[in-house]
Amino acid sequence: MAFKAHTHFFTTFSAAVLFSSCAQMATSSDQVSVPATQPTTPIVAEELSGESLFQLLLAEIATNRQQFGAAASLYSEIGENHNDVAAIQRAAALNQSIGDYPRMFSLTSRWIELRPDDTAALQAHSLSAIATGQLDIANTSVEHWMTRDPEADVSLLLPGLQNLTADQLKSAADILATVQMQHKKSASLYYTRSRIALALNDIDQAMTLANESLAIHDNLQVNLFKFQLLQTVGKLDEAKTLISKLDKKHPENRQVAVQYARFLFRNEPQNLSALEKLHNRFSTEPTISRTYARAAFDAQEYDAAQAVYQHLLELGYSDEAHYFLGRIDLVNAMTESAINHFESVQQSPFRSSAIAEWVSLARPEDEARIMIAIADSKQTLQEQAPVFWRLEANYFQLTDQNERAWTTLEQALVEYPQSVPLLYDQAMIAANEQRNDVMERNLVTILELEPNNVNALNALGYSWADTNKNLTLAGDYIDQALAAEPDNPAFQDSKGWHLYRIGKLTQALEWLQKAYSQMENDEVAAHIAEVLWVLDRKAEAKQFLQEIERINPSSRYLDILKALFNE
Repeated sequence: MAFKAHTHFFTTFSAAVLFSSCAQMATSSDQVSVPATQPTTPIVAEELSGESLFQLLLAEIATNRQQFGAAASLYSEIGENHNDVAAIQRAAALNQSIGDYPRMFSLTSRWIELRPDDTAALQAHSLSAIATGQLDIANTSVEHWMTRDPEADVSLLLPGLQNLTADQLKSAADILATVQMQHKKSASLYYTRSRIALALNDIDQAMTLANESLAIHDNLQVNLFKFQLLQTVGKLDEAKTLISKLDKKHPENRQVAVQYARFLFRNEPQNLSALEKLHNRFSTEPTISRTYARAAFDAQEYDAAQAVYQHLLELGYSDEAHYFLGRIDLVNAMTESAINHFESVQQSPFRSSAIAEWVSLARPEDEARIMIAIADSKQTLQEQAPVFWRLEANYFQLTDQNERAWTTLEQALVEYPQSVPLLYDQAMIAANEQRNDVMERNLVTILELEPNNVNALNALGYSWADTNKNLTLAGDYIDQALAAEPDNPAFQDSKGWHLYRIGKLTQALEWLQKAYSQMENDEVAAHIAEVLWVLDRKAEAKQFLQEIERINPSSRYLDILKALFNE
């Protein structure tokens, strides 16, 4: 038994993700069309006036221009004032497309009056009754519809369920379960109930009902829905077995191939051969091409990734392609080519990433071009302007123009005084330049805006510990940061340094050594050296002095420790 599909207008518009994805039952091909059921009750045709005919013409023009609101209004006026079933049907469909279910219900109620046994009318009436929460009416309409057409595709009702409350969804599920008792061989009823069960977070029930549907008819859309359910419950082996089976059975089906590619990328990104086969079969399917290209890039298979990204340029994904082609050129030491690619990226989300890569090269000869690109980005991507201000300041830092970096952040904060990233960046520069008043002011402001900002909690706590200030509150802030990220070595270093300041030397050393085991830098090494010196483990302290000289020969901590050691 195959599920019956209808060619009428109602199935051409998408709804919310939950009830639109795989919503309509179909056979194994991408689209299946079966002639719509013909009306069983004849009516007397009503001749339209010249004015009405002109209005119909305007309505069709609006439809062709995709001005569905205007088209719906024009058709609705005709449908509400004339016994013209075609106009009513068109008006109902257009109102569905714009989400005006109350008006659709009014129109389909008139349609039912004119043709009470028309299955297309019954389906549309059932849908609009459900969408408007009139479930008793929907119950009667669905029963009538199924009686007239036992093979009806009940999944066509799914778009009407998207705005219902949980209680209404439960009532709808009960209605369909009751109808199912009279139509036990309706696979689409089981499927529709399965989708509702998922919406109600009853995954076990959803799986049971999906299996009931498949037992009646091995339908592609239901199999894809089951595939999603298997992933949701973590049964990845079963999910892979199912999608592999579907891919072999439907080798030309793009929907199956796309789902398979996404599964592989999430769960087996190293399986490049499978992704390559999908790409070769569907070379013009951008989702598959993008998935394969990114997997190849992440696996450092740069030649394959480069070829596919060049192909994606032709498919219109120029920003993404230019960004990754630039990164591949960097790997191949083709700096000028990489910069040209980065400069070609125009839109979010890759524009800021491309400029960040370019900035990280810290090439003085590129300064003018970088500043032009950043200035343009501030104007064209204004919602991301703070990001580009940060990139500008970062460029100046990387090229040892610290005063320009500071001035840039000052200007940025005039425009965006509550930008946490900008405040934090300035605080870090202030810390390096011993502008402690600015650093503390910015960190306090950040915590006023975001009390749980762990980086600000740690930074302010460490700053206070380092200057022997507000030690109790400093310890509280560091502990809050550690509670959120207990394995963060920077936070562990702060904890150790705070314990040192309050005289708990043994505990301090434990925390500092834990931090150093993950983050070997001169600052943590200097902290360990100082604690060891105070613990009278002077030989070990001097070993860490040598360690700092190895890590960073120009470290500012060398002079501090040598003064402490009287060297």
